[in-house]
Amino acid sequence: MRISINLAWHDWPEILVAARAAEDYGFDSIGFVDGYHSGALEQDYLCGWSLYGALAMATSRIHFVPMVIDNMNYLPGVLAKEIAALSIISGGRFELGIGAGDGFDGSRAWGVPVPSATARVATLRETITALRQIWRGMQVTFDGEYLRLKEAACVPVPPMPPRVVVGVGSSKRLLHDAVTYADEINVYSDEEFIQLARSEIEASKRDITLSTFTWGWREDLAEKLLAWEALGVERTFVTIWKLQEQLVLLSKM
Repeated sequence: MRISINLAWHDWPEILVAARAAEDYGFDSIGFVDGYHSGALEQDYLCGWSLYGALAMATSRIHFVPMVIDNMNYLPGVLAKEIAALSIISGGRFELGIGAGDGFDGSRAWGVPVPSATARVATLRETITALRQIWRGMQVTFDGEYLRLKEAACVPVPPMPPRVVVGVGSSKRLLHDAVTYADEINVYSDEEFIQLARSEIEASKRDITLSTFTWGWREDLAEKLLAWEALGVERTFVTIWKLQEQLVLLSKM
């Protein structure tokens, strides 16, 4: 089982120390939530593109996987350029963890329209389809139902196409759609939904890996990692707050 660390913290020096320690301990990857809105003032964790660039320069092996970027927050051109830049800076260690969007408090607070679930799911698929063409150095004209591009281009391109990890949470609608294009499906750590995701992946007949996400520390985590692995999960994203203490505990699992 590969372990990814999802950091929810506000102190940059501590995050830097934790990232370097995570690499030394042999963890698979590091990520942050894409939460630009603080629902309460004590929700003061850091996130954003600049963090990944800074950590890429401070590490050499560990990967970076946002958990997850909200597709509603960014224009396709912003995604294309930021992800290409991070892929180049990190030497191909950036993976695109992305979702269709949920938890709309931030959207309401900042005046961002919230499309229907059908539109969000389709827009994510169309965005990934277009980005994969753009990252090959092509001028892309795309006439989708929700996304329309005319000779869009973004160079320089990543050293390799970034893996696309679609965070479906517990959405059956998004799961059914994402297995048609994702490289990895990430689901909440509900064993019934993990089994459903495994069935959808097998039915797709595509080479897709399965991962799970747990928000908050669990006392039974070591036991659960074994159970999830038995269900076909290859990577688990664990959110931590007590950075050094929980990193040490995880390194022993």
